[in-house]
Amino acid sequence: MPMGTKLNKVPSTEKELNELLQNIYLTAKKNYDERKESNFTGILEIIASEPNIVTAIHKIKGNKGSNTAGVDEKVMSDYLEKGYDEVLQEVRSRLYDYKPEMVRRVWIPKPGKSEKRPLGIPTIIDRIVQECVRNVLEPIAEGQFFEHSYGFRPMRSADMAIARIKRINWTSKCYWVVEGDIKGFFDNIDHNVMIKSLWNLGIRDKRVLSIIKQMLKAGVMNECNVSELGTPQGGIISPLLANVYLNRFDNYMTGDFERKKLKKPHSRRDGELTAMRNHSNLKTCYFIRYADDWIILTDSKEDAERLKYKAKRYLKETLKLELSDEKTLITNVCSRPIKFLGVEIKMYNKNGTLVNRVSPDRDRFDRKMKELSRELFYLRKTSTLDKDRLIQNITRVNSIIVGLINYYSMCDQISVKVRKYAWLLKYTAYKSLKRYGGKWVRANQVSNLIGLHHGHLAHIPAVEYKGMWIGVTDINFAKWENPICKNQAENPFTHEGRELYNKRMRRKGLLVRTDEVNSSDHAWYIRMSKHPLYNFEYFMNRPYTYNRDKGKCKICGGFVEPNEARFHHVEPKLPSNQRNRVKNLITVHDYCHKLIHNDSQPEDLSEQTMKKLAKYRKKLNG
Repeated sequence: MPMGTKLNKVPSTEKELNELLQNIYLTAKKNYDERKESNFTGILEIIASEPNIVTAIHKIKGNKGSNTAGVDEKVMSDYLEKGYDEVLQEVRSRLYDYKPEMVRRVWIPKPGKSEKRPLGIPTIIDRIVQECVRNVLEPIAEGQFFEHSYGFRPMRSADMAIARIKRINWTSKCYWVVEGDIKGFFDNIDHNVMIKSLWNLGIRDKRVLSIIKQMLKAGVMNECNVSELGTPQGGIISPLLANVYLNRFDNYMTGDFERKKLKKPHSRRDGELTAMRNHSNLKTCYFIRYADDWIILTDSKEDAERLKYKAKRYLKETLKLELSDEKTLITNVCSRPIKFLGVEIKMYNKNGTLVNRVSPDRDRFDRKMKELSRELFYLRKTSTLDKDRLIQNITRVNSIIVGLINYYSMCDQISVKVRKYAWLLKYTAYKSLKRYGGKWVRANQVSNLIGLHHGHLAHIPAVEYKGMWIGVTDINFAKWENPICKNQAENPFTHEGRELYNKRMRRKGLLVRTDEVNSSDHAWYIRMSKHPLYNFEYFMNRPYTYNRDKGKCKICGGFVEPNEARFHHVEPKLPSNQRNRVKNLITVHDYCHKLIHNDSQPEDLSEQTMKKLAKYRKKLNG
């Protein structure tokens, strides 16, 4: 066994935490590339560090499920209203003596099926603990995951998996496909195999492994006290654990081809694979996985059958999982389409050349269109006296439509596919909005989804709200975008990886991090004051406010140094669950902050500054 990597340094700031996670990721990746064993200890102290706990709560707060209570009936706001140090102590106490609460069971319908899928809802404190653990274990795992696994991983998506299939079909002429289906994967994960899988990844802190085992065994209220199999579906850490479990399967299936190393390496990995395919006796095997859905691409039916048997035997003997013989199909994409991630992929002859065609899975797409039609119909059920509620429902329906547009944009000629549904959906929306004074309005004249509607002259149904037109968008605005293969250099743990991702997504990085705002003497003073106004949510939202205001004072407009910023409560008399929200906070200089709270009228201030000052004084006193 190689010498272990003792993670002695406990980060005290977000910057130190990010640097530590980067080093963990790079160490794990280097060991994986060099076929060495990783060995990380001292992990629990990092998990229980202040910046990691704050980061975990940041992420959970942004999740819609934060308002969903577990068996203790508590939601995220119950913790946000507590004192800063009180929350940190509660989370640490739970980590060092972890005993999870039972999860609350809810049942959600499976798409296209009559049966329902169980979903477990942990308590908020257990979700925070899970996120703390996930945040530190993820870079260890991500550094060692197979590069062509795409499900539930950062900076990866379904369209990248589809792009990979298209590329292999085009460049490698691998037209035989094994479409894998694992019976009840999430319900049949063996806990002992899971712990062994984590150990093999180099997670050697037994305290952390004990915490994860407790998470896996958390019982279900009114059903069982202890879970002997499976991962808690709905748990924050479950997707990561699922990928850890199947990573051994990935490595096994790819060890004889895709991950095979040549004595004389090529400059490009694709060149190595081509050389192995053309100049060796190795059997071609390209493996792609998205969560528990996976496919194998090869160049003959015989090899496909052999690989199917190989996968079935490994899953049963090593991972204690069953492969469905009925649903695990062997298909030639030149004669019949394969179904993967909600789309159909088939090779067609175009002017003597075989080309890919990606289309929506017909049954699944029809079902989604029917569900959308029902949502549009139910818009008319909103009370005519509650227009605010109507606008909320329109926003929700629009998010569904935009989600469908974005997902199916990887399909060829998607605009043609949606055309037969578009008018019926649009007319259904119009009939629903008509009772609220709805009219046909040009898409580029409505005030919502401006980015999507820009340049579209087609009419969409819309209602008037506070002097604006709010419309239901048209699914006919969908357009095809060629899916791109994953750039493996993109990752959330290194500066270079984040830069590549932001460039592709056309995003800007954050102006400041949490510790740059909350590290000043003034921040420490108000934290120690224990004043109820300065609760956990206040400290968490200070950097959000600073980034929103781009570091500029809302009174004078001048730049404010992060460690000198003050954050004024616009309306301090709001209820406790509202007064520390970002929309009620503004960034100001210390001098400007004092001016808001007194009645002085400095002569050196501009007219515009005085108007802003008067505005915030009025709200303060109102």
